[in-house]
Order: sequence, then structure tokens, then C-alpha cells
Amino acid sequence: MTSEPALPARDPDAGSPLTRAARSLGETPPLPPRHRLIEGRWGWLDVLIVGPILASSIYYYAGLPLGTWLILHNQPVRAALLRGSTASMILTGAAVRTSGLSIWVALLAPLPITMCTDPCFFYGGRRYGRALIDFLGRNDPRWERRMARGERIFARWAGWAVFLAPVIWLPNAVFYFLAGEPRKMPFWQFILLDAAGELAFIAEIEALGYFIGKPAEDVADSLSKYSLPIVIGMVVLILVVSVVSGARRAGTGSGPAR
Repeated sequence: MTSEPALPARDPDAGSPLTRAARSLGETPPLPPRHRLIEGRWGWLDVLIVGPILASSIYYYAGLPLGTWLILHNQPVRAALLRGSTASMILTGAAVRTSGLSIWVALLAPLPITMCTDPCFFYGGRRYGRALIDFLGRNDPRWERRMARGERIFARWAGWAVFLAPVIWLPNAVFYFLAGEPRKMPFWQFILLDAAGELAFIAEIEALGYFIGKPAEDVADSLSKYSLPIVIGMVVLILVVSVVSGARRAGTGSGPAR
């Protein structure tokens, strides 16, 4: 003898009330944010989240000549502020020892550029979640392995993973994404842990420059006379790499899996 279930069975195709209402009016229901992102149908919020990440990737290569020029012309603080590169932080640490540069200026100068896209990864995980992780894994096996490793570490260490990721040179964007994805970590906690981790990373690099001291500055000074050829060579190299990479993608027809 069987009894009726206490609750009626849920129709998996019924969808949300908004979806049912749209269907009853003969309209196409709105897609979730993660599906709109994958299909390239972005809204203003998607631009605010993904746009800075894409812009940062472009600036990483486009700004290399600028950072190199500033370093070779003995402007490590400006290079750290505008680029946040390892070389600029080493020379900034050396300036603390040789030129009396304030330790707080040295520590805080690279912080904005190193943290500028971190909230975007956090809110990217919150808005797009597992669907984007799976999509990236289908199109890039390396990303899938990176995410699997990151998930194992994050499941065990959580907040410590966010703090330690930049310090021990882990792929910190993965942990920032995971911090937002399960909606378990509030943003204020994430940003505090992120800032603390980035400051520890900056101090780690600048301590190396502090102990090297004058020899680090001497190397930059000796190369400064060749700054123009070096910068021009870097521009040419970036253009060549961009053209070759674009040709390879076009030749393999890489794109979203259907």
C-alpha cells in the first residue's frame, strides 16, 4: 500500500515564477547572468565585473615599456604605483635602504595596482559561480586542473587561502573567485584578508631589494643608457607575440565549446 507524497512532485521544467509568467505571455525568459556572460550578452554589471579584468590583461602587456622606462630612469616608486612589477618593488626596497625612502611609501605604492581587479574576481565568483568554472574547464584543461587544486586548498583553509595565495605565489585569482562563489565569505572579510596578503607579498619582495641595496640600483643605472633600445625592443616583442598568438588561435579555431 502506498501513500501520496506530502508535497507535490516538482516539475523540473516548470522553472521559477518569473519564467512561468514569461512563458504564459509568450515571451523568452531572461537568461541567468552566467549564461549571458558565456554567450557574450553582457549587461552593465557584467562590464563592471569582467571589464576591469580584461583591461588589466591588456595593460599588463601595453604598460611593460612604461614600467621599464621608469625603472631604468630611477623612478621605482612611480613604477611600483603604475605597474606593481617585481623589479619595481625590488628597487623600491633598495631605495628604503640607500635613499631614506619611507617604508610606508614603499609598502603602499604598489598596493592599488596589485589589488585593483581582486574585487572583480570575488564578485565574478558570486555572480557567475560554478557555470563559469565548468565553462573555463571545458575550454582549457589547465584551468580545470588549477581550479581543482584551488578548490581542495580553499575547502581546507578558506580565509587563510585568500591571505596566503599572493605570499606563497599561488594563483590568487582562483582563490578570490572561490571566496565569492559559495557566498560564505562577506566582502569586508575578503578585502581585509586580500589587503593583508598583498601587503605581506609586497614586503616579501621589497625585503629582497632592501638586502641587495646599492647593487640593484647600480644594475638599473648601468642599463639606463640603453633604455630607448630596450623599450623599443620590448614593444616589437609584444607585437610579434600578439600576432603569433592571434594567428595560432585563428588557425586552431579555438572558441567556446558548443
